[in-house]
This record gives sequence, structure tokens and C-alpha cells, in this order.
Amino acid sequence: MAEYRVLTKAEIAALEQNGCSAESWDAVQVVGNFDPTRVVNSHFSGETLLGAFTEKINVDGIDRACGIYNARLHECVVGDNVLIDRIGSAIINYHIEDNVIIEDVFMLRAESGAQFGAGVRVSVLNEAGGREVILFDDLNAQIAYMQALFRHDEQFQEKLESIILQNVDAAQHAYGVIRRGAAVRNCGSIRNVHIGEDAQVIGAVELSNGTLLSCPEHPSVIGAGATVHNFIIAEGAHVDGGATLENVYVGQATRIGNQFTAENALFFANCEGFNSEVNSIFAGPYSVTHHKSTLLIASLFSFYNAGSGSNQSNHMYKLGPVHQGIFERGSKTGSFSYVLLESHVPAFATIIGKHLTNIDAPNLPFSYFVEKAGVSYLTPAINLFSVGTTRDETKWPARDRRRANNKRDFINFDVFSPYTIEKMRRGRAELLKLYQETPREKNMIVYGGVQVKRLMLRKGAKYYSFAIDRYLIGKVMDRVEQALDADASWDAVKKNLTAADGENVSEWLDISGLLTLKSRIDALLQRVKDGRMASLSDLMAELSAIYESYADDEWRYVAYAFKSEYGMAPADLTPEDFAGLLQKWLNAANSIASLTLDDAEKEFADFARIGFGLGFDEEDRQRDFLAVRGSTETNAVVQKLRRGKDAIQRRAQKMEQKLATLK
Repeated sequence: MAEYRVLTKAEIAALEQNGCSAESWDAVQVVGNFDPTRVVNSHFSGETLLGAFTEKINVDGIDRACGIYNARLHECVVGDNVLIDRIGSAIINYHIEDNVIIEDVFMLRAESGAQFGAGVRVSVLNEAGGREVILFDDLNAQIAYMQALFRHDEQFQEKLESIILQNVDAAQHAYGVIRRGAAVRNCGSIRNVHIGEDAQVIGAVELSNGTLLSCPEHPSVIGAGATVHNFIIAEGAHVDGGATLENVYVGQATRIGNQFTAENALFFANCEGFNSEVNSIFAGPYSVTHHKSTLLIASLFSFYNAGSGSNQSNHMYKLGPVHQGIFERGSKTGSFSYVLLESHVPAFATIIGKHLTNIDAPNLPFSYFVEKAGVSYLTPAINLFSVGTTRDETKWPARDRRRANNKRDFINFDVFSPYTIEKMRRGRAELLKLYQETPREKNMIVYGGVQVKRLMLRKGAKYYSFAIDRYLIGKVMDRVEQALDADASWDAVKKNLTAADGENVSEWLDISGLLTLKSRIDALLQRVKDGRMASLSDLMAELSAIYESYADDEWRYVAYAFKSEYGMAPADLTPEDFAGLLQKWLNAANSIASLTLDDAEKEFADFARIGFGLGFDEEDRQRDFLAVRGSTETNAVVQKLRRGKDAIQRRAQKMEQKLATLK
């Protein structure tokens, strides 16, 4: 901690000669090597502490002398080698750490007792209230989810709020802070805002009651034209382009801009919001909306992509805006889609058209919902073969932009997981039951508020079986291969296929990106209620342990579901049993791969060439298409799918060879 001293008479004279003044020079203290020539045309009031200004700092490629110029400071602490210049009104009650730049700012003001965004209650999902999430610095997607969605357990909510408010109370400060290396430039009014290390606040119009978390590994940015009130913005986030935000949390590496507006909204890791308008949404990790005509209201999302003109309705002009939408992970809404709330859209579903009925189909993931002439139709399981779904498996981990050492949100990226597989198993049972109960002469039935062709019931169940077989047998194959690589004996295989007790492994939850057994969440809730988990660090440690337990829990689920599907536990398989299942896996994997490849190759059909080779003959049209889009022989996605299909066959052949050489 720096040691301060009073100004000498010579230093006071030098300061006054430089056009400086003070309410009382006795209230201004400085470090030992303070240089008064670096303070010009500035006024000081209240208790003021000034560091050493001995170096230069680079601003827009120009080295400038550190110091305080053309400014008014009241009750401030200023660190070493800070540059403050051209302050329109004043900097009031701020602690400014080393190597900070503040210039061309109208006002920076902090009030004693401010909470800097902590404690703000964000009304998500239900605009009329009841699902508020309390903001605090260490908020993550899972704690926010528990605040908003676990309202059925009043005792848990009371305990959880008590834990959170401990953190909120700790956020109260008698002053604002601008951390080391931050820059605040060309801004309007900034009031009660903490600014983190190496953060960049450049061209913001107005900021109030918030915290901009930041770190050297991943600096945060609030940029041109941004207006943000009542907020916490996490490390690596980028908010600019005239965005207007109120009552918001912006998660790590999230990007917001291009006139985007949001009120009462949460955005967690790697979200993107441009051009659109949102209100009362819970945007879990990787939720994306890019289009001007899109309006998202009162809904839960994660791994979501909004098409242009996507819209929801939650009012109904009766009891007010009380209806909510659940869009499970990986869902997409096409251009000018509309969903009437209440609705529950299943995982990895696609919504096309305007749906004037309430959708309720949580057990039919990977489905299409299409509207024709005002009627909503469901095609179950068809998204299993979409090339877009295949891209989803690889794009999300590759697009994790978080560089902060502390990655707050716990995220499982798996498209096929116990969560989606169990949904498919239940959905398949529902579809087959409906098929058997529906008279043959009846072409259409109603399921979850939408129309389904009777013939698609059996076909959808068949498609789900493909995915279930590929996943369950494939997971067993992984362990068989692992064991045989180490010891070519079936005894080693059986040992590796042993699973712990499979009780309570069929119920899974998606806690905004965290896939976990419901029993683990139930236990967490009970420990919170019992007072055995009484701090935020305890809660985060438990969530981390749940996240780390995923692989073990997944295998327990696989063993349970495998026995249910095939009549025997993995550890009870004989080589002959496994050889039969290997053929079942090969059929399922090949079927999915072939249908997905067909879907990808459609992108190179004749219709895709419309608009190419304008004004030229057919040969030049083909050349133009090849130059821009390539062909199935050159496209990286198509080639990857073809290699994947070949790899399926090679894997099966290799496994057959290993089985033939068993000891």
C-alpha cells in the first residue's frame, strides 16, 4: 500500500501555477515521487490521494505523459501512471488503480452505499413477476436457473436467496473502483459503476448501477453508443453498437450490439444479440439472435438460434403478460415464425411458420413443427438427419470464446446424451401407443396441440430407435474397445462393462447447459434447505462436482437403458450377444449417416444453382456455382460426413476382427 504525505509549499505553488486549485490543499496527499508538473488545470475537493506520474501511456498509438489534466476530482484516490484528461463535470468518489486512462468523459460518480448492480431483480419468463433472478458478481447460468425455475420449493428459495444476499451485501461500497489497466474514454455519464481490470469503456452514452467484470486474459468492452442500466457484465463480454440494456446480466464472452435492446434479460456464456429486441428472456449459453425484426419475449432458451422475424406472444389480453415459453436446448425458429405461449418446444426442434396453438411436446426432440394454412403439423424425429444438427455437435465447443481463468457457466455440449436419449425413449413409447390406438382410417391425430400424420407415428418411433441404438450400443462399444486394446480377453471386457447401481438414473435435467441426474439436484436442494450448504462457495463447489460427475452418471444411465432396451446388462453380454448388437449398431449408424449425407447433398441440387451465372450459359452457370459453393467433392462438411460413414464400417470390421481373436 502506498505511503502518502502532504504537499510541500513548492508543490502547491507549482500546481497553482499550472492552473490547479483545491478546496483545501491540506486535504490533498501524494506519494513521495509525485510530480506536480503532470497535473494541469484541475480542481480537487474532499480527501484526495494522488500517485506517481512518471511514465507515458499509449493512447491510439501515441505515447502521452501520464497525469491529471483539465479535470475536477472529488474524494478520489488515483494510482500510479494514470492519465486523466478532459472531464466535463467531475470524477466523484472513485478509487482509480494504476495505469488507467480516463479522458473525454462527462461524469464519473459513485455514491456511498451503492451496490453496483448487485441485488437487481430481473423479471424473466413471466413479465408479471414471480421468477425474479437476483444479480451478483458470481452469478452463473445454473444458479440463475435455480432462482427462476425452482419456485415450487419455497424453503429452498428462501435459503438460496439468503446465500445470494450475503454476496449482494458484500458488494456495497463507499466508493466506486476502476481497476488496473482499464480505459474509460469518450463517454457520457457513468454513475455507480465498477469497472474491471483492463476493461475498455469507449464511447458509452450512459451507464448506471452496474459492474463490468474484466480480466487481463479476456478484457470486457462497453463500446460506442451503449446505454446500460442496472447490470452485471461478465469477463470477455462485448456490448456496443448503440445497444440499450436495462436490468440485465451479460455473460462471459457474450456479444451484443447493432441497436439491440433488452429489458429484464439474462444472457449467459457465448450468447449473441444483434439488431433484435428481447424482454424477460432467460438466454442460456449460446443463445443467438441476429435480426432486426426478431422479438423474443418471456421464454427460456439455450443453444438457440432465432430466425429473422421470430416472435412470441405472452399476453392474451386477459390477466396480462403471464405466459411463458420453454424452448429446450438446440431449438431453432425459422424466419417469421410465431409461437403462442404457453408452449414447450422440445430439444433440437425446428419451428417453421406461425403457430396459433399451444405446443406441448417435451418428449419429441429433433422434431419439425411446420404451419400450413393456419394449421400446425409435427414431424417427429426428422431433425436427427439434418446436417445442421450434425454441425451443432462440433460448432459449440469450437465457438467457446471464454478466456477467463474462471469459467462460471457449467456447460455440457453433447447433442446425444442421457437427457435427449431418455426423451426419445419416452417419445417413442408415446408414438407407438398412439399408432396402435388410432384407427387405420384416421389420417391425422392431435399430439401436444399439433397435428401429426398417423403414418409418421411409427416412422418417428423407428427413427428414434436408430438414434437410441447408435448411442447405447456405441457407448458400450467404446468400453469394449478400450478393454480389448489393453487385454484381449472377454473377462477384461466384462469388468469394464460393470456399472454402479442404476437406481434413479432415468430422470435427467438440463440446468441451462448443465446436464445432470435429477437426483443430484434433489440432493443439492435438500442440503441447501438443511443449512449444510450455507455459502456461495459451497454451492459453486457442489455444482462443479455435479458437472465433473457427468461421465460416471452417463455410464450408469447407459447401463440402465441398455438393459431395458436389450434385456441384459452390458456386463452380462457374451461375445456372441455383442456380435449381434454390433450389427444392430451398424444398421442404425449407417441409416443416420446416409440420411444426413442425403440432407447435406441437397444443398448442391439444381435449385441451389438459382441465381448463379447471371446472363451466361449453363456451362458458365455451373462454373460460377463451383467457384462460389464448390461441389460435394470439395465441400468440407460433406466430405466429413462421407469419411464418417466410411469410419462406421471400418469400426465395425475392426471390432469383428477383435472378437475373432478373443482369448
